[in-house]
Amino acid sequence: MRTAIVIILALSVLCSAAYAGEAKKVPILSCDTYSLRDLFGSGKIDYLTVPKMLKDMGIPGVCYNSIWMKSYDKPYLDSIKKACKDAGMTITGFIIEGNVATLDDAARNKQIAEDIMQLKAAAYLGAPVVRINLGSTGDDAKDDTVGVERCIDAFNQILPIAKELNVKITIENHGGVSRTADRILRVIKGTDPEWVGACLDFGNWPAETRNVESAKLAAYTYHVHAKARGFDPDGEATGMNYKYLLDLLKRAGYDRAVSIEYEGSEDQVEGVRKSADLILKHWPEVRSS
Repeated sequence: MRTAIVIILALSVLCSAAYAGEAKKVPILSCDTYSLRDLFGSGKIDYLTVPKMLKDMGIPGVCYNSIWMKSYDKPYLDSIKKACKDAGMTITGFIIEGNVATLDDAARNKQIAEDIMQLKAAAYLGAPVVRINLGSTGDDAKDDTVGVERCIDAFNQILPIAKELNVKITIENHGGVSRTADRILRVIKGTDPEWVGACLDFGNWPAETRNVESAKLAAYTYHVHAKARGFDPDGEATGMNYKYLLDLLKRAGYDRAVSIEYEGSEDQVEGVRKSADLILKHWPEVRSS
């Protein structure tokens, strides 16, 4: 009897510890490299120096954008991994550009092959998610019909590789086929919601629909672009209710990267700092070290 009681108590302790560990899982503060586009464009920083720069700013995650990738060869990818490891940084995502909705079949096939190549590179870097841009057919009415179907077909071609590499695919609300939450959800549900989700961008909606559209995607979100273009004297993002937007994610149980994407006209480093302060103001549990 005593042995049984000891076993039961031990199991209770283990279960409690496991539950506590699970309960402590929180999102990580990250920064998309696009936030510092002028510094990359001028050559002042690159993908090997940005990890330490962000870490010194109290931002422990970085989301790389394909725009400034110098190569997809293994030595270059290894150098990025080393720079992040040395700085104690986590790679939270990888942004893939392009157009898989185009009506030009040759261009579309080439884009799908490019997306797969970049997906493999992202997986090698350790990124848990990629954002694949949907693009457009060039006509909004077609984007809502054939455009959505072409994106579903493209993703279903890419998905087996994503699953094999254990990388989730995300769709950013970014115009064209991804102009509305309903279109994004049709692509998600036409593929596999366990592997395909939203890259919710706070700033890429019209002001009048931002909250409603964001609410539709919160439960399907695997990556977040915490966008801001300016700040009022209280540090709030101009034209956005960050508390409401972050609360949507909290209620949905979101525990992945909240990645800063500053797109304002002021100093970009300062814009990133203000964005980080704003996120932590409304969600202090987000990991920032």
